[in-house]
Amino acid sequence: MTSRHFTPLDRSVSGHVLRIAHRGASAYARENAAGSLKIAADMHADMVEVDIRITADDRPVIAHDDTLKRLYNIPAAISDLTLRDLGTAIPSTADPILTFEEVALSCVALRLGLYLDIKDWNAAAARIILRTLDSFELTNYTIVGSTRPDWLAEVKSHRPHLRTSVLFGSVHVDPVMLAQSVKADYVHPCWENAAPEPHLLLTEAWMNHVRGAKLGIVTWHEERPAEITALNNLGVDGICSDTPDVLYNLTSGSTEIA
Repeated sequence: MTSRHFTPLDRSVSGHVLRIAHRGASAYARENAAGSLKIAADMHADMVEVDIRITADDRPVIAHDDTLKRLYNIPAAISDLTLRDLGTAIPSTADPILTFEEVALSCVALRLGLYLDIKDWNAAAARIILRTLDSFELTNYTIVGSTRPDWLAEVKSHRPHLRTSVLFGSVHVDPVMLAQSVKADYVHPCWENAAPEPHLLLTEAWMNHVRGAKLGIVTWHEERPAEITALNNLGVDGICSDTPDVLYNLTSGSTEIA
């Protein structure tokens, strides 16, 4: 049995910024794979960000891209393959694409929270995701995020207390209006490439606007030490990173969980 504990999602309780391993410890292992989850836990991540795609037979699986081309050099769309076909298509020597249930089970064993980036969504897959979170008692340690506010509204309609996070790329979006329109709990600006020093986009006025609406803030994946330090000093609730060890080393001065 692991000696790790789940980290509360409220920074005032956890005592530190949430360290979210982006697609697992993806700088050190294949993204969204079992190995990257284990390394993330070893590197003191609190949560793992994983991407949800849906197979032809409505099974939620963990993959960022909609095809197998980049990772496996296979020109096939995940949505065109059944789960069985997906397993057959990927060579046995390669890391398999995990089902959502497999990742949830790993997170329970590793005491990692889940930050879901919903890339695809339908009612059948949603039932599997929500049922799995319930059965594994992960609801209190999960944030469901997406660039699709309408999908987040669907999540809230089924699980009002499940935390949601709205992702957006434009610096011209009003984050409060966007989040409040679907009752999201967090805003997630995807600004890693929006400026040379993107933390400067989180101005005092922007932060006060978001905090005044009692919304949490999760930021883009960040690997630059100076940016991680600046984001932590701003008091954001969560930082994503491909390098959770760097994230831990730069943010571990805060009070830790007992």
